[in-house]
Amino acid sequence: MIKLEIRQDDEWSFYDDLIDISVHECLDNAIELWEDGKSEQAENLLKDIISKNPYHIDAYHHLSMLYEDGQLDFEAYLCCREAARIGLSAIPDNFLWSKSKIEWSYLDNRPFLRAYHNLGLCLEKRNELKEAIAVFSNMLSLCPNDNIGIRYTLPKLWFETGDILSIVRLCAEYQDDYSPELMYTYSLALVLLDEKEKAKSLLVDAKKSFPLVAKELKKKRHPRSKSLLEGSITMGGADQAYEYWKQYGKYWKNSNEAISLL
Repeated sequence: MIKLEIRQDDEWSFYDDLIDISVHECLDNAIELWEDGKSEQAENLLKDIISKNPYHIDAYHHLSMLYEDGQLDFEAYLCCREAARIGLSAIPDNFLWSKSKIEWSYLDNRPFLRAYHNLGLCLEKRNELKEAIAVFSNMLSLCPNDNIGIRYTLPKLWFETGDILSIVRLCAEYQDDYSPELMYTYSLALVLLDEKEKAKSLLVDAKKSFPLVAKELKKKRHPRSKSLLEGSITMGGADQAYEYWKQYGKYWKNSNEAISLL
């Protein structure tokens, strides 16, 4: 049975006494089969793990991703929802969501954090934006170091729901973060709140650090820029600028005032 136990200074970690080395090996084998294109065999192995340990978060999580890869969105959603439910059901009454932490640094926490993040992504894909925002906000509270990178994508959901103040608060909290997702987005949010002078000041640093992002946002056409390495993003590169535009370009386009500052 999976449990969430306190470690130190209100930091908590998961523990499952049913998982041993053989279970980890089975999961690794399933992932290798999936990566080799043997999806049916991988699916069967993951289901076998779950049949023996119905609380195995990582097995449900990888089964969800396998289904998503096969465009079985409903099955993927059910699995990711179950993976998150298992972790959430283990949280005891004395766990305080306002200050208790489930940090990435504890390895046994990572399956739940990955699964909970995946649930947020599934909810976003289903256009259940308020529910997705709640999941991502909870994760930032549980794990402020944000090893998964939720702070880079959460602002676009707040743009969609019109919650500009939450964007500003998040960007201010991570103001030392060196990324276009926060540096440019912070400036845009300030423009929308009519804090133009502060936005202009922040944009100077953003354009100095990531000049290609400003150029990308002002383009009429946006041909895809490929990464130098497959599956990676080049810091300061055209591919990074393109990815920022893909996520946030439409919110810039909706503000002529913001575009005029670039």
